[in-house]
Amino acid sequence: MSTTTLQPYSIREVDLSDLSLLKKVQHTVKNKSLLHMPFLLLAQNESIAAFSLATVSEDNNLTVEICYGTDVPEELSNVFKHRAQTYFEQQLLTMFGSEESLKRGIRHFHDWVNPNGNSKLA
Repeated sequence: MSTTTLQPYSIREVDLSDLSLLKKVQHTVKNKSLLHMPFLLLAQNESIAAFSLATVSEDNNLTVEICYGTDVPEELSNVFKHRAQTYFEQQLLTMFGSEESLKRGIRHFHDWVNPNGNSKLA
């Protein structure tokens, strides 16, 4: 009887060292024309299984988007979605102080990472 060992997953905040890895899986973002700022990762070893983005929608509303870099078990995906939404509501909004401040922060982040469509970090 063979056993398959799964590598453990971890959920953590995004830091600057993750940005080059995120650039590689950025193709999974649904609407690239919107402004995004990644804030939480689901990592397995040194790879990104999923990440969450604070997004300014076309109608200037804040939303949370989840993107997957690999196949993630449904139960784990649900846990990550819940953690991302909770982190967004309880920590990210609190950290910025208001929705408008967070929107400005997302715009600044987007401009910093993608000046004229070219990343300074890649």
